[in-house]
Amino acid sequence: MWNLKIVYIIATMNLKSLFLATVLMTASASLVQAAAPVQIWVSSDADQKYYQNMIEVYRQKVDKDFQAEIKSYGFTEMPDKLSIAVKSGINTPDIVQFDEIFFSLYLKGNVPFVDLTDRLAASHLSTGLLPQRKGLFTWKGRTYGIPQSLSEVVLWYRADVFQDLGISPNDINTWDKFEAVSKRIKTDSRRMIVLDWSYLDILLRQRGYDFFGSDGKLFPDSAIVAQTWQRIVNWSKNDIGMLPGQGGIFSPDFFANSVASNGILSIIGADWYGLDIIQNMDPSHKGKWRAMPLPVWTDSLSRGRRNTSSFSGQGLVIFKKSQQVDRCWKFIDWVMTDVDANVQRYLQGNSFPCYRPAWTDMRFARPEPYFGNQNLAQLLTDGAPGMPFTTQSPLHAMVVNFLREQYFNDVVRGGSGTTVEQAMSGIQQQIKNMTSGKKPDSKP
Repeated sequence: MWNLKIVYIIATMNLKSLFLATVLMTASASLVQAAAPVQIWVSSDADQKYYQNMIEVYRQKVDKDFQAEIKSYGFTEMPDKLSIAVKSGINTPDIVQFDEIFFSLYLKGNVPFVDLTDRLAASHLSTGLLPQRKGLFTWKGRTYGIPQSLSEVVLWYRADVFQDLGISPNDINTWDKFEAVSKRIKTDSRRMIVLDWSYLDILLRQRGYDFFGSDGKLFPDSAIVAQTWQRIVNWSKNDIGMLPGQGGIFSPDFFANSVASNGILSIIGADWYGLDIIQNMDPSHKGKWRAMPLPVWTDSLSRGRRNTSSFSGQGLVIFKKSQQVDRCWKFIDWVMTDVDANVQRYLQGNSFPCYRPAWTDMRFARPEPYFGNQNLAQLLTDGAPGMPFTTQSPLHAMVVNFLREQYFNDVVRGGSGTTVEQAMSGIQQQIKNMTSGKKPDSKP
């Protein structure tokens, strides 16, 4: 009998030991998993540097054990890399820095990113983000990404040439006045403005319209789209503006040829375009560029007198198959709400943040030497409340592709004979064919 008790005790102890060992092994596995580096994909070397710096600060302020590996891909390379990762499930990221245009490619069927709607509602971001920016990564009432940039559009202009020509910002504060002055100062080698495909989207939003309706339908206000596009065509016909050539306003060739020779005096672009692109592409004109609000539309069809707009904009999304969703969200929530993190994003020349509580930090008020010591932050924060709300659609990237690669330049140049209405019809037909599985038609 005594021996049986001993056997029972020993057996019980073994079972308890086994249970304890199992618990410890499970806990250890969880710790190993939690300690795995978070994989972050960004779309530029500048962003890679910024997030590497922010991760170090995050370790100091929040989580000393946080580890992350950052990979930088080109802006247009990112969608291809992500598409392969989504389809293959191999080497997938946890956090992706994504542009609103490319984000639209993933809105058909099951969205491969974590639904952040409830997390956002419980965060300071819910009230801190500029409301107009929340729609960038929202589809059917659910939010999948957090915007990191204001992307407010202004008119970047050459103050030195303006001064030589006797032009002040007040002389061109409406588009009618802008056109009149542009006709007066044009020469064989000089135009007031460059004409880029992005302007159609920008000017349409400025007028209070969009490419898409609330249901994602394309061109719900087709007459306004056509009228806005035709206005840009007329700028070309009347020598107010000129096309930038291959690569558009983001190419080094455009700056080396047209900008360096003072052939272009102004560019419509978002905050990040000036803070990053212009400064890096045109260092020889440091101190000579300035920014001003967009000239306003004064016609009866334009809604309000908005002197700004928006274009593109990046944000952070979490891949749905990530094993560290909570940890990823905690980092995103911090980097988007921490005042120092917001300030550094601006000071490092990336973009202006859209988290309003950070705007009162005095470091934003610094004079910008490249822009003649102008206080850009003041201009941007003054204009931000008037920015348009944006509507997302699964068709967004397709429309942009057809505009950029096929229709915009042909219509503006005028050589092909394609009218604005024909181009719009062609875009609609090709998208209809693509969404129905048919082979896209050629342009009319």
